[in-house]
Amino acid sequence: MSGRFSKVVSAVAILAFCWYMLGLVRVALRLLYPTTHIPLIKPLPKLPEGWPVHRLAWREPFEYEASMYVSEMESFIDTPKFFNSSSRVWHLDPQNLSQKRPRYSSRLEIDIPSALRTTNSTSLYIFLFVQKAGQSSPHPNTSDPLMAYARAQLINIRPRKINREHSLIDGKGADVHVLNSEAGQEEYNTGPWVPHGKSKLNWEIVLEDNQFDKLRIPPDIVPYLRMKKDKQLRNLNYIPLLWENPLAARGEHWVPLTNQSSVSAEVPLEASTIDIDVTLRGIGLGWFRLSNCVYQGLLELRSPRALIQFTESDVDSLKEMVYEVNPTMLGITMIAMALHMLFEFLAYKEEVSFWSKKDGANLQGISRSSIFMSLASAWISLFYIMDRRSETNIVVLLGSAVGALVEGWKATKVLHIGDLWFTLRTGYRRQDTQKQSKKKNTKGRTGKGAPPTVPKPTAESSLRERVQREVDRQTAWYMVRVCIPLMVAYATFSLVYQQYESYLSWILNISLVTVYSLEFIQMWPQLLINHKLKTVDMLPLTAFLYRFLLTFIDDLYALVVPMPLIERIGTLRDDVVFVVLCYQWFKFPRRKPVNDSEKDEESKKND
Repeated sequence: MSGRFSKVVSAVAILAFCWYMLGLVRVALRLLYPTTHIPLIKPLPKLPEGWPVHRLAWREPFEYEASMYVSEMESFIDTPKFFNSSSRVWHLDPQNLSQKRPRYSSRLEIDIPSALRTTNSTSLYIFLFVQKAGQSSPHPNTSDPLMAYARAQLINIRPRKINREHSLIDGKGADVHVLNSEAGQEEYNTGPWVPHGKSKLNWEIVLEDNQFDKLRIPPDIVPYLRMKKDKQLRNLNYIPLLWENPLAARGEHWVPLTNQSSVSAEVPLEASTIDIDVTLRGIGLGWFRLSNCVYQGLLELRSPRALIQFTESDVDSLKEMVYEVNPTMLGITMIAMALHMLFEFLAYKEEVSFWSKKDGANLQGISRSSIFMSLASAWISLFYIMDRRSETNIVVLLGSAVGALVEGWKATKVLHIGDLWFTLRTGYRRQDTQKQSKKKNTKGRTGKGAPPTVPKPTAESSLRERVQREVDRQTAWYMVRVCIPLMVAYATFSLVYQQYESYLSWILNISLVTVYSLEFIQMWPQLLINHKLKTVDMLPLTAFLYRFLLTFIDDLYALVVPMPLIERIGTLRDDVVFVVLCYQWFKFPRRKPVNDSEKDEESKKND
């Protein structure tokens, strides 16, 4: 990769990052301030004076109360029948509208009707009614024009998750009684489709008085908006937005109601109640629109026409990252994620550019053992993440896959795979063809076939080669006497006392734990070579600079993005290693010639 082309690629990546950040700012402004005019970024056409506006129908002073009812009916159109067959499970006393961000929580125990316990029916719903105080006795006044309501489903048919982890010696610990031919095969850890009950329910209501110009209501909130005309029939006031946030409930919040593979009159549901944590809180319009936007995007990622098919675990990890994090922290995380992708791309680009110029003849000062251990670490980490697919975000998986490919390509440089392939393909050695080419060029210039001058090895290159071999021998000594006994001891302990899904999972786990536990040995050879040679010129410093910035971004990234615990611990290891490397970078002076003319001068001095 030429220097000019490398700079162009870096410039394009930085411009793409700036464009992404500008788009992120525009999206944030449109979600939070839909009616605000911002030149160039969010322009809006002017409207005539006195143009009708939409306002909140609830005006202070205003008091409201809320009630929740559980019913087998899908709607309350037939009001008498609905309230005769339903039961009230929660009630909120009158509250003042002046509190725009209230929060109320409760834990409910809901009885499952006997008719539903013998079938696979999902007809169990919970309704929330929020209206003016005094309108809910003896039951909510459904004809109240100021009433806000929402509905959520409490039972759903889902594949029951199976705990396949067990002791590999005696087989204890797994759900063996459900591992039969009826078990579903859509995911490795799923079983038969059975009724599940929801254990978490988050209602959200927007009590802010957001004003929208007529015909300028954001289209994403139109399906959730209910209007109320005033007496002049000019301004259309709207009822507060109320919904169940679909990002709150993830797969883990659906609890199986039976341990059997089917439900019938002979084999009813084992559970007779559903325990559910209910929350009602006030939010801003921006959070409502952001949640809806993210949810619609997640639906697209799960659709068959999506370019990359996301699994349920991928969607749940994104839900957790968005909903369970403070909005400020979420914004910081989005920026950190963009910086992570930018620096990771630039680091890989610099590594490819650096190693594309390398072959077996100019690898002095670079530790072979570090390269091979990095290769093993990258691929073992990739296989472990793939084995723990349900716990890992797809962004982490893709980054690990790219890193493993780059490490494999670097190893081919050390093993001379390119020269071997050239010899097998042409029948000649690459070194012989290069000598013949140089001989022809010399003959064309001088008229004689004098052999080209072969530069003698310098004292610097000999020293680097000697130090490299010495450090690699020391690394092999420590690997044999330290790594192998530790690996055998840990493998024996985990096999006896821990549970795994299969022997493959056991092998991947102990391999990755061993690699991460001895990562300092992996980086130690190169750090020791740098110390003995008093230089770091043999390394791709630009790539290491990007890696240095990337490690601190990964610290924040690891706190939010779901990944295995061992991967999180690995980020702390990288911090220490790169701090030591940066110390060597600033301490040791440059000793390597920076251009071809300096190389020629040095070779003439050696002659």
